This record gives sequence, structure tokens and C-alpha cells, in this order.
Amino acid sequence: MPSEPRRGKPALSRFVFYGGKGGVGKTTCAAARAVAEARAGSRVLAVSTDPAHSLGDALGVRLGSRPSRVAPSLQAVELDAPRAFARWLDDHRQALGDIVEHGTWLDRQDVDALLALPVPGVDELVALIEIARLVGPARANTYEIIVVDTAPTGHALRLLSAPDTVAAIADLLGVMQREHRLMREQLARVGRPEAADRLIELLADEARDAGALLRDAHRSTFHWVLLPEELSLAESEDGVAALRRARISIAEVIVNRVTPDGGPCPICDRRRYAERRIVAAIPKRLGRIPVRAVPADLREPRGLAALARLGASLTGAARAARAAKAASKTPRFDRMAFSAAETGKPSAPETIPAFGRARLLLFGGKGGVGKTTCAAATAVRLARAHPSRNVLLLSTDPAHSLGDVFDAALDDQPRPVRGAPSNLRVRELDAPAALAARREPLDAAIQEIVAAFGVEGGEGTVGGVGALLDLAPPGVDELLGIVAVADLLPASQLLIVDTAPTGHALRLLEMPEAARGWVQALMRVLLKYRALVHPGRLAAELLDLSKSIGRLQALLRDHTASRFIVVTRAAEVPRLETERLMRRLKAVQLAAPAVIVNALTLAPKSCARCRATAAAERTTRAALTRSHRRSAIILTPLAAPPPRGVAALEEWAARWKTEH
Repeated sequence: MPSEPRRGKPALSRFVFYGGKGGVGKTTCAAARAVAEARAGSRVLAVSTDPAHSLGDALGVRLGSRPSRVAPSLQAVELDAPRAFARWLDDHRQALGDIVEHGTWLDRQDVDALLALPVPGVDELVALIEIARLVGPARANTYEIIVVDTAPTGHALRLLSAPDTVAAIADLLGVMQREHRLMREQLARVGRPEAADRLIELLADEARDAGALLRDAHRSTFHWVLLPEELSLAESEDGVAALRRARISIAEVIVNRVTPDGGPCPICDRRRYAERRIVAAIPKRLGRIPVRAVPADLREPRGLAALARLGASLTGAARAARAAKAASKTPRFDRMAFSAAETGKPSAPETIPAFGRARLLLFGGKGGVGKTTCAAATAVRLARAHPSRNVLLLSTDPAHSLGDVFDAALDDQPRPVRGAPSNLRVRELDAPAALAARREPLDAAIQEIVAAFGVEGGEGTVGGVGALLDLAPPGVDELLGIVAVADLLPASQLLIVDTAPTGHALRLLEMPEAARGWVQALMRVLLKYRALVHPGRLAAELLDLSKSIGRLQALLRDHTASRFIVVTRAAEVPRLETERLMRRLKAVQLAAPAVIVNALTLAPKSCARCRATAAAERTTRAALTRSHRRSAIILTPLAAPPPRGVAALEEWAARWKTEH
């Protein structure tokens, strides 16, 4: 539990956010910063808002949804967003129910039934409210610094846009409450606000305060973490631009895991060359932001002692690596080098039984482990090996990287890629557009009902039901997008999905059940009121959506047709997250017949650094093999630089091996 607050005037907490593409080490950097600030004498709370928490793994302690003492002056918490939302809903259920009842034709029983349904995808929406609760007036003097480990890029940006989302919800609820408020004031001559009015005002105030906090450069700073790799820098361009549009201060860019100087090595030399070019390009591509370079450790920093050493380098003045200035002096390397094993069974993707005869392959795992590269290489090889089979490679990650991997311009339309087989198409899902496409017929059907009642503009007791669709849970857009693609999946086609990092991929897989529950609840409401409201077109649209979700559920649970390919790295934090992911996949009844251990230093030769890295990786590989005896263990070699483009992907995938 938190320590007793000091006496005196309450201080305003400072917020330090760490974000970036998954797997760049933002959790480790956030944990190290928290340890360093605590050792310097500040009262610190470290917070993880990522649904797939790794903060406890980095600190070497078990964390829960309440702050736990980790060290003197340091506490940490891994937010449980669904539980926090349930707590918030319990506090405001009566008022929220009043608003929905006032703004629709639904009675209290119907409203309570809808509010009882699970709402997945509330992670970003709840996170800021939950942080505010942890550091609110009751604990105003408990923490001086709040270090926040955010989810990977796409979902972190959703968190930072949460104030705007909450403000929009407050406006929407205000519209639903408007007619009741006017009737109360004009007919009942009652002007004092009800609990429903106070809830709307509370939401609007929280949205305004949270937005002001995020944009206050004196109280909130954002540290963007990236790796010295092209994919990481390309995604960072989008993320940094989004932060600037939101007027959020970016304190620095942290270039993590920079390969230090060392002796000659065909792998390390190529990595240094590629990394120095990336570091040198940062000012031009990200703008004038202080750059801090962090050398790569042989072992991933974990535990307080290791984090303290890293933290010391994160709290001083930001300083770019000398590598940036040395970029032009480094010898040029035009071809990739591979740390390929000399023994083991060659296992290019088209020869791996776990991939055979599947209609749906989902690639997932902790951010930054190489899911996108593995999915892309598999898609190219399988399409080449089976020219009569149409292959669609789809990204559902809000922060898409497929275009970067293929070095091609991609969008929400299935596109061919230069140099790839003609039967391969690649698409980066525009989830909001998918939601809008599904919304259009539902809105049209609701307007038919509204018109039948003669209600102008869609407001009032009938039109207000349409507003319920605007309260769809965050993430349902991703679900509807993949539902739309699954509907188009003929028996001869293979769909390969590059998912978002672990927490949000699991949210997508668990959402069909909840989404179908919402659809069926709305259908029951329509049937109940069919004498008042002719369901007609709306019922048909809801029935069609329910059937689509049902088909997706059946496909996911068909172990012959659908497989989840887990991608990980031979390091302790990714391994621990992989263990949790495998347990969750089993719970949702999705087959996971293969684990890809990516970017391994398999043949270290004489390089001292590569030999030490390989020794550390072998320990983790052995633990993964013991834990997943029933899964194929696929080993992929470290490539320097990482493969980009069709030819490089195919060449790299030809060197995959299987361990058992």
C-alpha cells in the first residue's frame, strides 16, 4: 500500500510517458527511469497501461491492479482496465441507465440488460481515468513522479486521444438527456440537476482536465523509444507526428539497443553500418528532438540492480551516439548476412506441417519480436509454393508495418507487391472505415424507424437508440474489419493475419463472443417492441452481423482451418509474455501448433559479442522448448540488416530451422 503522504501543501505529480513500437524496450526504459528517480529521492509510481503487462517482468516482481511497494520510494501497478471499468460502471450505473432510458424507447429492464454485457476494449478509455484515481486528491502528496509504460504505438495513441473520446461520449449522453431535461424544466418546473446531469458534467470535466494535463509540458512529457532499424523509425514518424498534432510535448527520442563498437564480425559490422545510418537520419525524419542512444546489453536488463544501471543513463542530458557522426566513415555492406545454424532440419515455411492446409494463420506475440516480418515471409513463400491458391496477407495492427517490410505503399485495398507471386495480395486494414461500412446500413435502418415516428434529425426517444451505436466499445472496429474479410474468405484462399501486439491481439480474439452478445441483446429489444417498432431492415442487418460473427467464431475454433503462430525472442521478458499468451490461446480454444523463436544468433563464430549473446539465448531457448513440447519450435536466424522486400524475405525464410 502507498506510504503515508508528507505534510504540507499538496504537490502536483509529474507524468513521464514512455511509448513506441512494441518490443523496442519502452517497458524496460520506463522501469529503469522509475528506479532511477526513486533512488534519487522522489516518490515514484510506475504504471503499465498495456493489456499484456511486462512491467512486473522487467522489475522482477509480481504486480497487481493495486500499487505495490517495489523499493523505498517506488511503487508499481499494472492497470486492470476491464476491472476498473466495471468499478466505474458500478459507481455510475444508475445515472447512466437513466440517460439511456431517457434517450431511447427502452425500459429499465432493457437498459440494465445492455449495461450488464461485457465491454472489451476499454483499456485506453479507462487508463487515464484510473491513473487520475490513483493520484487524485486523496493521494495528492503520495507520488511526485508517475512513470507510465504505454501500450505499443497504435493503442498508445488511442490512450492519448482518450480525453477527446470521453468528451465525445459526454456530448452524446447530453443529446440523449436533452429532451428529458427540457421536459423536467418546462413541465415539472424542476431546474436542479439530476444524477444523470452530474455524470455528464463529470465526464466533460474529466475529459477537459486530462487533455490539459497531457498538453501541459511542465507536468507531462513523452519519451519516444525506437530501435536503430528502418521499421522502427518508419513507425516512429507516424507516432511522433500524431503526438505533435495532439500538442503533446516530446522530451526526447531514445534509440535503444545500439550495437557498441567491437572487433570485426560479419553480423555486427553490418548491424553497426545499418544502425548508424538510421541514427543519422533521425533529425531529418523526426525533427529537432533531443536524441539519446542506449548501448545494447548482452542480457536484457531485469531486476532493480540492472535497471538502476540503465536508469542512470536515462536521467542525464540526452546525447546521441557517436555512431551518427561516424555513419559516413563506416564501410558499406550491400548484402545481408545471416547467423544461420550449420545443423538442424531446414524448414522454410512451405515445408512446416503447422502451416499446411490452414485457411487462417494468425501471427502474434509481444510487440517488436518480428511478427510482421515472419508473417510477410510466410505469405510470400506459401504463395510461391502454391500458385493456384489465393493468399491474402492482412495487418490488423493500428500501427501498420507491412508496407515498411515490403518497402511498398499499401492501404486498405488488397494490393499486389512488386516481385511477389501474382496470387499474393497484401492489405493494411483501415479499422475505422470497416466500422463505418457496417454502421451505414444500421444507421439507415434506424432512420427508417425514426421516419416512421416522424422524429426530425434522429433525436428524441426513438432516434436516441441510434446513439447507442456510437457507444460501441473501442476495438470493435478491428473486429468488424476482420469479420468483413472472413466473410470474403472462399475455401481456396489462405488468410494470413499480422495481429497487433499480444494484449490487443487477444482482445480481438476474445471480442466475438462479447460483440455477438451485444447484437443479440439489441435483437431481443427489437422483438420485444415489435408492436411499437417494426424491426424490418434493422433486424435483418443485426441478424446478418450476428451470423458473420458466428462464422468467424466457428472458423477460429476449427483447429484444422485456423492456427495461431506465436512469435517470440530468446530473452526472458518476451518468454514470460509468451507463456501467458499460450495459456490465453488455450482458454479461447485457438490452436497454437508452432512457436517461432526469432532472430537468433545461431552461429556466433569467433565474435566475442555474438558468442556471449548466443550463450544467453540458449538458456531461454531451452526453457521455451521445455514449456512447449507439443508445439513445433521454429528457429529463425538473425539477419543483418533485417530483411526488407520480397527477395530478402524469401532468402531469409529459406534459412529457417525446426528444433523438434
